[in-house]
Amino acid sequence: MVWQTPLFAAVPSGGLDMTADFAPLFVGMVMVMGLCILALAFTIGVHDTREAKRTAKQVIVPEPAFRKAA
Repeated sequence: MVWQTPLFAAVPSGGLDMTADFAPLFVGMVMVMGLCILALAFTIGVHDTREAKRTAKQVIVPEPAFRKAA
């Protein structure tokens, strides 16, 4: 008679397929990381657009080279 240790009591007798157990976790992690990268790119784009609009309003008009005679 073969005795099983308590550590292997939860493991099926056919073995444990680790790839099947962690595949949904890995796919979820990849999706979350992809969404984070897209959110970061969107945030950078919004910031750059607002910065460009803000600096466009502060255009300095150059003075004429020759002043009008009085």
